[in-house]
Amino acid sequence: MMQKTLTETVRLATGIPDAQGRPGQVSLVDHIEEAIRTTGHVVGACPTGVGKSFSLLAPAMIAAAKYGQRTVISTESLALLSQILLKDAPVAAAACERVTGTKPKVAVLKGFSNYVCGQSARDSAEALTDTVGQRPSLPSLRSKVKRLTNQKRLYLDGRPFDPVNGVPLLLWALSLTADQAGDKQSYTGNTTTELWDAVSVGPSECIGDACPIFDLCKPRAARAKAADADIVVTNHSMLAVQAAKGVPVIIGNKTLGEFHIIMIDEAHALPANVRSAGASEVSSAAVMSLTRSISRTLDESDPAVGRLIKEGNALAIELEDELSEIAKYTKSGEVCKIKEDADPVETTGDILIAWARSVKSALDGIAKSKNMQARLKAKRLSGRLDAFIGAVGQVKLHRIGTARWIESKTPPVNAKSQTPYWCANASPVNISGLLQANLWTAPVMVDEEDETVQAMKEAGEPVDEETETYPMTVIAVSATLPSRFGYQVGLTAENVNYPSPFDKAYDDSLLYIPKLTPAEIPEMFPGWRPGTKGKFNGALHQAWATKRNVDLVEANAGSALILSANSAAGKAYAAALRRAAKGRWTVHSQWDGLSTQQLTNLWRDDEKSVLVGTKSFMTGVDAKGRTCSLVTIDRIPRAAGNPVDDARVEAIMDALQTSKWSADLYVYVSDAALLLEQALGRLIRSVSDFGMAAILDPRMLKTGPVSYPEPTRKVYKDAAGRFSKVTTSQTVAEEYLHRISDAAFALAS
Repeated sequence: MMQKTLTETVRLATGIPDAQGRPGQVSLVDHIEEAIRTTGHVVGACPTGVGKSFSLLAPAMIAAAKYGQRTVISTESLALLSQILLKDAPVAAAACERVTGTKPKVAVLKGFSNYVCGQSARDSAEALTDTVGQRPSLPSLRSKVKRLTNQKRLYLDGRPFDPVNGVPLLLWALSLTADQAGDKQSYTGNTTTELWDAVSVGPSECIGDACPIFDLCKPRAARAKAADADIVVTNHSMLAVQAAKGVPVIIGNKTLGEFHIIMIDEAHALPANVRSAGASEVSSAAVMSLTRSISRTLDESDPAVGRLIKEGNALAIELEDELSEIAKYTKSGEVCKIKEDADPVETTGDILIAWARSVKSALDGIAKSKNMQARLKAKRLSGRLDAFIGAVGQVKLHRIGTARWIESKTPPVNAKSQTPYWCANASPVNISGLLQANLWTAPVMVDEEDETVQAMKEAGEPVDEETETYPMTVIAVSATLPSRFGYQVGLTAENVNYPSPFDKAYDDSLLYIPKLTPAEIPEMFPGWRPGTKGKFNGALHQAWATKRNVDLVEANAGSALILSANSAAGKAYAAALRRAAKGRWTVHSQWDGLSTQQLTNLWRDDEKSVLVGTKSFMTGVDAKGRTCSLVTIDRIPRAAGNPVDDARVEAIMDALQTSKWSADLYVYVSDAALLLEQALGRLIRSVSDFGMAAILDPRMLKTGPVSYPEPTRKVYKDAAGRFSKVTTSQTVAEEYLHRISDAAFALAS
């Protein structure tokens, strides 16, 4: 029945009455069907073009229609989330209805703070218009907000407020109707994290049914729809919080109800999301920020409040002294790893926790205040204090699978003080156990209508709601997956590689890895002589790659995606390409002040244009056809050394009893290869696509002054293994680009 639903889905989507699923789609549905039947796992590498979205949705629809099983589908990118929700899911639901007579419900669920909080938006608007306590009508408040546009200096909660982007955001938030989702992605204007904070709250900051506009709550409405849905589409950040912190954000959430199947699309990105969600920081800057919030939330003239502020300021100094003493021999740009038996906040840690709890107690008096703005501020500060208490606990003690370190940080550019400070950090490293405990298994929920449960509640006896757990069916798929992915995320299945329909498109394309000419060798490696080993110089490589990028884009007459390993290089490439364009093409860059989606749309709409970006553009950027007929990557996108990945290397060394260099292949090299494969995949997004991908990193070749160690080089070569045609000649590469660009223009004319 799942295969039949897949077939119907494909036919509805294509409009072809006898269309069939692609081989990869059919195989994946078979494996998912078996996993659902046995409550098992599937780990699948599904190259772009397989059509994995339909392969996930068809089984999920049948699981709902026939077995009453509910599914969570999670994606990394918001673009894919929107595609599933708005485009693919309606088609799959209609197909399921044709097959079974039942049309499952689908809903989206994003993080709490992704939605507008009407009360927060009103409070911010009143604060900016000096109408706090006056409760003006919404039309009157919007009118006052409009008049803020021309004001040069605005402050909200003591921080600068940008009227150019902030006023349109406030007006939009204050104009939402009951049937509008009010989520961040539906806002078409420009915003920042700070501005969005002015119109939203986190779950720990919400005052619940005490809110005067509780019935209009956008996050609550989204959760109500999700609770009623058979399939809930969400993003990795939601699952990551649940995995890292053990909070029932989705799985085991009483409001949302039971789920039985969890499908992870773009699964390669989940581990990094979990590590990020589980990261904790303790610093003097954090304490000072809390202290400033106390003065904005409580009455400073109260002696008790003044004492808490004074204590916070003193503790910030003591904490900075304690961390700086431990890290005093740390060189610039390096971090100080915390030993297993060491407590970096041995002197100040317990005092900081006690201070934070005292502040929370002082906030209790505002809990029943009639001033909604004050209550929201108190709730927000209380949530931050809880997070701070947890962070102190995380950095204090060594835990297996967690990395701890101290590093120097520089304040944000807009901060009043630009003095660097020391920060103690903790982050989970081995996340398989967290995923197994918090996502891959779920608590059995108590049936509230059960007679025994009702009798126990009436008798005032406690009902143990989490004594039992049940395993979830888990499907993890991505266009690219590391070889040991199942082990890394706590799943029992081995990787399955599904066939791609894009093989011919790759055969028609060209991979270019430049071999340095005799004239270029001294340019890149001054003083090098045959028989000696050269040393890679990033600045010299950047200058060389800049010229190569210009030559390649010239040959292709624009129509390119230029990817760089770092911002400095990317900015140099964008500047050089703009100078070379002379009106023939437009260059868009990551540093133009627009969102990724806005930049991508501008690039797509003009097939001659060029888009320049760093690692964030190596995934999730799609442009079919001529627009993206040239993709260049200046060098292998290997991450800089960092404590979390170093700890991953050490964990593999212990587990496999291997050397650091061998373990490095499973972490830094594997991660870089995965990102390289994703970046190269930007070239081919449909069966009719073709073009050239260039890796402007001479270390990929054995010949030359310097090359990667052979085991490393092999991993990177495998990441580019889908191309059957490879050249090292600039002349051949440019001739190929001239040929395809001339053909494109001839076709257009």
